[in-house]
Amino acid sequence: MNKELIELQRGSKATCVVVKNSDLNKLGNAVHMDSRINDSWLFGAKMGNPIIKEKVDIVSKNGEIGYFVITNFDSLSVDEQNKYVPIIKDRELLGYTLPDNIIIVLSIENKESLKNISSEIYHFCVVSI
Repeated sequence: MNKELIELQRGSKATCVVVKNSDLNKLGNAVHMDSRINDSWLFGAKMGNPIIKEKVDIVSKNGEIGYFVITNFDSLSVDEQNKYVPIIKDRELLGYTLPDNIIIVLSIENKESLKNISSEIYHFCVVSI
């Protein structure tokens, strides 16, 4: 994992970084969300509940680099992955815009799993494996 390459994504719009699941502990200041989360929780009324917003605000409060990690991304079908396009492209979760010092990270099992990432998502990705 190239942490310097990852940190260069700070402030970048419409981008995300791909890392291996085994490297997540090297990121440090992060909020983790399992990609297999129920759609009604991700896009429904519970996002009005500030769970994710509060966690991201805590991680980003000092202006230091923080990470919004979507774990196990390669375990999703292409259609399930594509529901994350607006989050990556617009950096927004139901009206909450991710702060500029938050880097979106997708975690996958291994380098071979890159081929399982949707082409629509992949063109937003910086690979750091």
